[in-house]
Amino acid sequence: MTIVKRSLAVAVAVLISCVALGACYMGPLPVQHAALAIVDGKPAAIVAVCEESSVDVVLALTDGTPHGEFQRWSATVPVPAGADHVEVPLLGPAGEDTVVVTPLTALEPGRFYALDSPNYGPEGTKAPSVTFTAADLPAIGSGQVLVANDPDSTKVIPLDSLIDKRCS
Repeated sequence: MTIVKRSLAVAVAVLISCVALGACYMGPLPVQHAALAIVDGKPAAIVAVCEESSVDVVLALTDGTPHGEFQRWSATVPVPAGADHVEVPLLGPAGEDTVVVTPLTALEPGRFYALDSPNYGPEGTKAPSVTFTAADLPAIGSGQVLVANDPDSTKVIPLDSLIDKRCS
């Protein structure tokens, strides 16, 4: 009878532990999407915000530049209360309360760039980077953004579509 009582006590303790740990899980972290837009005639990152107080934006040269010459521009931008997206002008000062790292200063013709907002979701998942060249910029119209269609291609979509699918 003592073995049955001990087994029951262990089973109850395990069940309580599992329930307690399960109650701490709030669901997967959202995957944040970045897109490329033209704002006031200049390239800008549009980040669909996922309940964050700030967003990171990274623009990197990705066309085989030697490792010692890695070039990138990045910014950390605060998110205004209630915002569903943030516009971040690329390659320049992003605004007040913004941290910018900038060895990359211009988009050169024929070079490949990757735009990302690295907010990782569950188990390291993240939205694919938007890979583009300067020649892709004229295809982006007013109210549109260039997004990653998959890891190897991009497409132009309405800005509203990016915002509607944010955090998924």
